[in-house]
Amino acid sequence: MVQKYISEPFVEERAEQPYVGIPILAGLAEWDKVNSLVGELFDWLKGKGIKPAGTPFFRYWCLGDSEGKYKMEVGLPVKRMVSGDDRVVASFIPGGSYLSALHKGHPDNLEKSLAALEQWALQEELDIDKRWEGQEEIWNGRFEFYVTDPETEPDLNKWAIRIAFLLMRDDAA
Repeated sequence: MVQKYISEPFVEERAEQPYVGIPILAGLAEWDKVNSLVGELFDWLKGKGIKPAGTPFFRYWCLGDSEGKYKMEVGLPVKRMVSGDDRVVASFIPGGSYLSALHKGHPDNLEKSLAALEQWALQEELDIDKRWEGQEEIWNGRFEFYVTDPETEPDLNKWAIRIAFLLMRDDAA
């Protein structure tokens, strides 16, 4: 059963998308630091004369270690691959099939939508593309795309966030 914060899940094909990002290891108490990286990325692109090709996103590599820290990147899509530097990485959102849904409402409730999407994947027997390295669960494609522009909609209760999990390719299972 899908709860009130999340749209009906669906599988979509996404093309590979270059992006620039700033890696960070942060706990929930440090989320202001995570959010501030969005503005830093916009400034970095502007300084290079590059326009973003989409909205900001968070890419999660690991959901938390023993200290509750997330290994992640704050990113912005770009039209073509660019060179990063010692702070900004250049990478790409992998192309492939994604299990997606739209979280509607305050980001504080996002965890409920993420859990519901994972549960839906289990029910539908969809294999999420992740692996284990020792004790660390690594996601190859776990994204939150921030659809709502905070400049035009400051009310967090009216935000929309597309959540997407990369699915295993049939030939990789």
